[in-house]
Amino acid sequence: MQMNQLWNDLRYGLRMLLKTPGASGTVLLALSLGIGLSALTFSLIDGAVLPTLPVEAGDRIMRISRSERVPMTVEDYAAWSARQRSFEEIGAAETATVTLAIEGSGSEPVSSASITPSVLSLLSVEPSLGRPFSEQDARPGAPAVVLVSHNVWQDRLGSDPSVLGRTVRVDGRPAEVIGVMPDGFGFPWDQGVWMPLDLDPLRGAAVDLTRSLETNSAVGRLREGVSPQVAAQELTALTQQLDVETHGAAGPESIVNVRRYTDLFSESGQSATLAGLMLGIAFLVLLVACANVTNVLLARAIERQREITVRLALGASRRRIIAQLLAEISLLAAIGAVGGVGLTLIGTRFVDAAVPPGMPYWIEFRVDLPVLGFVAIVAVLTALMAGLLPAIQASRSNVHELLKDSARGSSSFRAGRVMRRLVGVEIALSFVLLVLAGLFIRSAMNFRATDFAFAPEEVYTANIGLPQSTYDEEDLVRFTDELRETLSALPQVADAVLATAVPGVGGSAMVPVEVEGAPVLDEADATRTRSIAVTPGFFELFRTSLVTGRDFDARDGPGALRVAIVNEAFATSHFPEGALDRRIRYVGEEGEEEDWLTVVGVTPDLLAGGVEGEFPEAIYLPLAQNPQSGLLIIARPRADFASLPGPVRESVAALDSDVALFNILPHDEVISLANSSYTWMSLLFLVSGATALFLAAIGLYGVMAFWVVQRTREIGVRMALGGQKGDIVRLVLRQGMAQTSIGLIAGVVLALPTVQLIRFALFGVGPYDPIVFGSILGVLLGAAWLGCWLPARRATRMDPLEALVAE
Repeated sequence: MQMNQLWNDLRYGLRMLLKTPGASGTVLLALSLGIGLSALTFSLIDGAVLPTLPVEAGDRIMRISRSERVPMTVEDYAAWSARQRSFEEIGAAETATVTLAIEGSGSEPVSSASITPSVLSLLSVEPSLGRPFSEQDARPGAPAVVLVSHNVWQDRLGSDPSVLGRTVRVDGRPAEVIGVMPDGFGFPWDQGVWMPLDLDPLRGAAVDLTRSLETNSAVGRLREGVSPQVAAQELTALTQQLDVETHGAAGPESIVNVRRYTDLFSESGQSATLAGLMLGIAFLVLLVACANVTNVLLARAIERQREITVRLALGASRRRIIAQLLAEISLLAAIGAVGGVGLTLIGTRFVDAAVPPGMPYWIEFRVDLPVLGFVAIVAVLTALMAGLLPAIQASRSNVHELLKDSARGSSSFRAGRVMRRLVGVEIALSFVLLVLAGLFIRSAMNFRATDFAFAPEEVYTANIGLPQSTYDEEDLVRFTDELRETLSALPQVADAVLATAVPGVGGSAMVPVEVEGAPVLDEADATRTRSIAVTPGFFELFRTSLVTGRDFDARDGPGALRVAIVNEAFATSHFPEGALDRRIRYVGEEGEEEDWLTVVGVTPDLLAGGVEGEFPEAIYLPLAQNPQSGLLIIARPRADFASLPGPVRESVAALDSDVALFNILPHDEVISLANSSYTWMSLLFLVSGATALFLAAIGLYGVMAFWVVQRTREIGVRMALGGQKGDIVRLVLRQGMAQTSIGLIAGVVLALPTVQLIRFALFGVGPYDPIVFGSILGVLLGAAWLGCWLPARRATRMDPLEALVAE
């Protein structure tokens, strides 16, 4: 019986929707946009902000690390492995970029990871072809073996099914392929090659217990029922005990952090903020859509008052009327959900195609069961939020009173008042969203307009990785000197230098520093400063003149006085009376004495990071005194970029064919890629704000059109008595703009605290930027004026006699 009744309600609802295609289409458009944007946002959060590792029990795979100020050592890992009880198993990985040489396929750079044999076991991942690493593979002196990714096997090894046992060269050293990993696997980031890593202290001198792990973290699978907080407490207690045994004391640096392995934002404390902000944006748009839908349904309820009155007079109950009206909005919500899923599919495909290279392998945007479940929940909530008020309003009909015209007018007046308030809500929420979008866009504009003191599009960079296994410090110095000379001699190159970081991108190391005369006891008390190693000519290439002192030159070789150049921010903070000839040094591990560095120059502040970096303190070191294996080639071509990659690759290969060279790009593209997440957030805000503006404009137009219809008799009388068209236009505009003003005032009040949530992400603009607030006020006032003027113009074309007769 109930199913038949529901079916009859749905059929009747469909007929009623088809009788008013304009109103139904408006509702479907609003619902599709609101639900679609909400689902897309949920997909982005599920795929990038709060994903789980795509392995068995991925929610129990944790990243384990010490304080950011203290690196994790092999000794820490060994102690945790031997004593902890919170994890079923733990492992470690160290990443690098290596040159993979395959006979018949040439040499190309590839991301690699050295992993303990336990890593694949705790991830419950087996090679799709071949075998995983064994403990014997990690022992010193064991034959070199590698695992390759599915992509490497497919692209570089021709999907050869007999690849097992084949020899490849990794950084110039032969290694046997023992397995191919499953398609889509790239742990810990997006690796293409894996080698075994030995961290077993029982092997004695073969393992350096004081060595810091390159990733500064371990990975572990929590036991069932154990929370990350409990595991962190256990490992912190073990680390404090170890620090007391080793260093005689334990401090805040002994704290161990345990978090989801895929949580990329928790270190900065922004994971929950980012997820909440994105969901908040989608919810605001959904509220705007619901307000829009509610207004349309209220208008329809007024039009159907006589129909509902007759049904009540014939014995229908209020519950029956509400149920039937809710069936109609549920039908609309279901169709809108389908449209929303379609928009989400389009959006996720667009986002997936536009994801920049170098992202973690587990980030994937798709419409899966969680997203569809989210859509279903949102559709139900939307139907209730948007449909309940009109349904209750329509069912409150007084059978006797509603048969009179006066009662109809009174009911219309009450509904119109509700509709105007809902439009005010739409305008207020639209203002908040557009202000957030405006602040992000202005930040992006400020970043692009940053005075780098050079033109980023005229400088080209390339990453280079020297095999640490074959290059000692002397070899590193020799190679970098020869490479710079070779590159500078190329006819296509106007200038070339090498460095460990470049302006506008970040990537420079943060190191603890001690200033002479202000001793520090340990790393915890030291100033953390960006450290960048460069070759002579670095500042000249970036068209930057030193404020005082000199640049690095041939005098600053390996055996010479150790020197440094500091930026103005560092000099102002630590040497207000003058930085030249003052001395600084790194704070080493306990018991280690670092050499003093004499300051020989002060450089202007260069943007060291991306949009979040601004201009922090920085120290520049001569690369000859601080050799590094991971470097950037920075070149300024004489002509166009197309002439550069070939000669640069040939120059590097002539010195060593096993050296990896990759990412040869104009520096402006590098900056854009490094700040792509910021660009995506700006786009999300912009799309959300534009959608809300569109819905609010439609809503205001609909309400004013409804108001004009309800005031038809009044307008007809005014015109019959000699009223001018301008008076009618002013009447409509005054009504609509008054409601708009109330909505804008509410929007400003809401925006003032909301903008504080994105303060951390703004660049060169304050949260209360008057240009942004003023511009958005202007945009919304313009859209509101248009939404009011169109119905006003329609009212002026009304024939007074026809208006009076119609009423």
